Amino acid sequence: MKPDRLLEEIKSKIDIVEFISDYVQLKKSGQNFKGLCPFHSEKTPSFMVHPTKQIFHCFGCGVGGDIVGFLMKHDNLPFTEALRYLAKKAGIRISDIHYSKTSSEKREKMLRINEETIKYFTGNLSSATSALTYLKNRGIKKESIEQFSIGYATDDRDGLFRHLKKAGYPDSLMLNAGLVAADGKGFRDLFRGRIIFPIFNLANDPVAFGGRVMGNSLPKYLNSPETELFKKSEILFAIHPAKDEIRKTGHALIVEGYLDAIICNQYGFRNTVAPLGTALTAKHLHKLKVLTRNVVLVFDSDAAGIAAARRSLSIILENDFKAKVLLLPAGEDPDSFLRKNGSGPFRKMLSEAITPVEFFLKTSKTERAGTIREILSMIAGMHDLILADELIGELADRSGTHESVLRSELEKSKSRSGTQPVKSGIASRKRSNRTENLLLSAVIAFPEKRELILSQLDIEKDIRDSTVKAVFHKIMMLKDSFSINSLLDQAEDAETALITELSVSPGFDPEEVDRNIQDCIQRITQRKFEEKRLAALSQEPDDVALHNLLLEEKRKLIRGAHP
Repeated sequence: MKPDRLLEEIKSKIDIVEFISDYVQLKKSGQNFKGLCPFHSEKTPSFMVHPTKQIFHCFGCGVGGDIVGFLMKHDNLPFTEALRYLAKKAGIRISDIHYSKTSSEKREKMLRINEETIKYFTGNLSSATSALTYLKNRGIKKESIEQFSIGYATDDRDGLFRHLKKAGYPDSLMLNAGLVAADGKGFRDLFRGRIIFPIFNLANDPVAFGGRVMGNSLPKYLNSPETELFKKSEILFAIHPAKDEIRKTGHALIVEGYLDAIICNQYGFRNTVAPLGTALTAKHLHKLKVLTRNVVLVFDSDAAGIAAARRSLSIILENDFKAKVLLLPAGEDPDSFLRKNGSGPFRKMLSEAITPVEFFLKTSKTERAGTIREILSMIAGMHDLILADELIGELADRSGTHESVLRSELEKSKSRSGTQPVKSGIASRKRSNRTENLLLSAVIAFPEKRELILSQLDIEKDIRDSTVKAVFHKIMMLKDSFSINSLLDQAEDAETALITELSVSPGFDPEEVDRNIQDCIQRITQRKFEEKRLAALSQEPDDVALHNLLLEEKRKLIRGAHP
């Protein structure tokens, strides 16, 4: 199947609104859907998705395109790889697609080898008595084992290596996928004698593995090394099974480990995710913000848990999330607390989770003024001025410090750090020639008007804007095969941005399209006449006959514009 035909079939089977909703919170806005742009930081939504035309456009940063263009931009994928991913999602056979052997093929092979590795590990678990006993003792039910594809790596030096070799996978791919390592004796499995937790991204692709020992040997947890598929600072464990519940409840629970996330899910708290043995990062939050901007941190109340919560809150607020903190009783983590007490008491504790201000005032061991300044320095890094204002008000109430004093100290903190308030929104690109845009918009909105418009234009002479001119040339070259999709397939970045912008916001009343075309052509004609008149008069300023001739020509133009 040719890529253009494949693209049309993909678009007929995958709705762009549903697809982008996995990455952006979208709300209905007239005929379109609106949300916060995933490609630049903004507080006021300017990202639009048009369900009928199956395109998106951001009026803040100017990025736009179709479903393939979105995936390419969001996941930094080449065209062929994005096409293959979407074809697979749409259930379309892609074995006969011809594409260059670039990172697209490599990524696809890594996903396949990870899928085969999951089969190997889950197959091992069924006969691993010690591993099954361990999981039973940890309270993990059969349903959770299946849901999270939990498996087991045997103690064999190269059991996985031999299995993958027999399945036809080359040594180089096993190394690149982070499944084996090479030493003086040959190849050995990276994971041995561990419970295995496959790690999936938001799209439910298996991108890596985590392994936990059943005894006291170190390291307790071992993750796959970073690969083309896996960046530890970006992936949250359990994000895929949690995404629907996060949207439903409007917030996410963030815990510290695999077992905490699994047990929380098992006890009904299905909106739970966990970093992969690292501190929470801005990249984690970037992935999470497409689902929610509200989080509850559920950490141990020991010194390490408090320190982790303090680090996380700073990053959370800097990225304009709302947060609360639940510190569990001493010696407890979500896993142990739920297994001892059940979901009721845990749910009650969640309802009593405290705000960041209350948490810092409650847990800080520095003197009061120092704690207040610490909170203010955190607020100074925020971009959401409304949320920052709420925290200032709360800090004044809880600390007993006058709000005016806090605001004065906040300005000092901003001056010291060089932080300046972020202006709301990003202005859309302004184009100098509205007439040319409107004509192009008419062609895009009503392809049947293409011949009428082109027959009255000299593109080289009449169109000044280089981007508009380039798009018109492509429209001419497409001839009878012209469509929005075929145009986008040939467009450069700036041209794509213009096409999607005009598609989402035509700039005229569709019922008045013919009048719009007539007015635009007339304006261009008048503009050419004015240039001709000025040029002639500059050469013959005292020629009365020429003046009268030009005046009569202008009258005819005006009469033509207003019959």
